[in-house]
Amino acid sequence: MTPVPHKKLGELLIEAGMIDQSQLRASLSNQKSYGGRLGTILVKMGFLRELDMLKFLSKQLELPMVDLYKIVVEQKTIDLISYEVAGKYNVLPLAVKIVSGKPLLHLAMSDPTNLEAIDSIQFTSGYKIQSVLALDSSITDFINFYYKGKQLPRQTTVVPMTERDGAFSPGREMKGVFETRDARGPSRTADNIPRTATPGAARGADGTEGEADSRYSKLLPFIKAVIALLIKKGIFTAEEFKQALTEEYKK
Repeated sequence: MTPVPHKKLGELLIEAGMIDQSQLRASLSNQKSYGGRLGTILVKMGFLRELDMLKFLSKQLELPMVDLYKIVVEQKTIDLISYEVAGKYNVLPLAVKIVSGKPLLHLAMSDPTNLEAIDSIQFTSGYKIQSVLALDSSITDFINFYYKGKQLPRQTTVVPMTERDGAFSPGREMKGVFETRDARGPSRTADNIPRTATPGAARGADGTEGEADSRYSKLLPFIKAVIALLIKKGIFTAEEFKQALTEEYKK
């Protein structure tokens, strides 16, 4: 479960020397006049970089980080929090995982010191919360993607996903972890689908791709999109597709 921070975001950043008192006062004044989240304001005013703040909070509060472009959240998990609540606190539900025999809702957020958000979501969802750090800007983009179906912007900042950095590991309870993304957002097929040699992968003497391989490469995005749609519509699950594919390869 998320450790309860005793200090607010501004205090933690001041103590770490990442911002000074004048920068905090300017940001708080901006927040009072125009609203918004303190972390976002600090970044927009150029006082610190978003990724630097994320890494600092991860180390300071011993919380994992997640790159939202590298995971896919199941619809049933998204449904645990309303669009209004997700937008109000700029948070995104990631997965329900069993920890020490108890279900915890892993929640992507940029400011885990926001106790109001944690308390409110624990009350409305009925789950205890485990905070997972994500870029504030990415959370906003993915709220619009998952709840409103809007297109994702191209990824500009990559969040470390290594164990050394305390990265969030989706685990078996969270299906659909992917290696690559494009501007259209997360693919909807399962990353644990068996991989085989690319059809027509024979290469010429000059090492270039063969004609069949080139045609396959052009068709691959279409094939993935069709499979993704079928899974999303509930025609079959990713696991069923994986099993069928495995059996086909055995023939």
